[in-house]
Amino acid sequence: MKKFAGLFLALCLILTFSIAAAEETAEKAPIVHTSGDYEYILLPDGTAEITQYWGKTTELTIPSALDDYIVTGIGEEAFFMRRDYLTSINIPDSVISIGNLAFYGCKSLTSITIPDSVTHMGSNPFKYCENLKEIYVSPDHPTLATIDGVLFDKTEKKLICYPCAFSAKSYSIPHGIRAIGDDAFFYCNSLTSISIPDSVTSIGDEVFAYCISLKSITIPNSATSIGDNAFYFCASLASISIPDSVTSIGEMAFNKCSFLTDITIPNSVINIGENAFIDCSENLILTVGRDSYARQYAIDNKLKYTYPDANALDWLNN
Repeated sequence: MKKFAGLFLALCLILTFSIAAAEETAEKAPIVHTSGDYEYILLPDGTAEITQYWGKTTELTIPSALDDYIVTGIGEEAFFMRRDYLTSINIPDSVISIGNLAFYGCKSLTSITIPDSVTHMGSNPFKYCENLKEIYVSPDHPTLATIDGVLFDKTEKKLICYPCAFSAKSYSIPHGIRAIGDDAFFYCNSLTSISIPDSVTSIGDEVFAYCISLKSITIPNSATSIGDNAFYFCASLASISIPDSVTSIGEMAFNKCSFLTDITIPNSVINIGENAFIDCSENLILTVGRDSYARQYAIDNKLKYTYPDANALDWLNN
């Protein structure tokens, strides 16, 4: 009887804690409101952040207020895949924040103006906007700038977006830029070569993904990491050398680089993510140090490898 009472008490306590946790989660989850073609949430300061747009307008002016709440934010993927519409978008001066991938996949979008009020911008808001040619930013903008049409964060010295519709075959990132943000060159399929200056220390996630024409790129000695899916589906990339400064290569970093046959990985690399070299050329050979992490990674993942000083594929004899 005592055992049953103890079990019953334990179950009651678990149920109580579960209900309390669920109530706490519900309290924290923002309530989604609807106003016309927009969904939005209220931020702690009482202003609104747009979370979804359902309209079919081609030339859109985003309202500065929804239901009398001032719009200060455009949330993550808020305009996701508005592909048959939205050729231009006007953002009001009330907006101070644009979230990650806010306009992801707006394939008809050709131009956009970002007001001076925007002081925070997430990872490339214009990812996969394949017809985007013009991003307008005031010369006096406090945090953002464009150089030759490419969007940068001035405070972080980060490249945010290289517009997909640019037709140039080559591009040199300005010296002094420290980071290439997530998705910055996503689907820029006209580029065949990119020059990265030795000021860059970070290469983000999916930075060059789907750059299907990219044949030549040099990673500088300043870079310390290569993000997840960084070169995903760079189908024309045949070879690449990782400098001694790099310590980490992300998951699926070179996945589906079907033409990649040669990559040099230095001893400095102490972490390589899962499936980093899946679906590359069947002739892919990793050049690795004899006692390196990369060598063990190659063995564990059944990848061909050789050494910088090898005359033949002596991995066959190991």
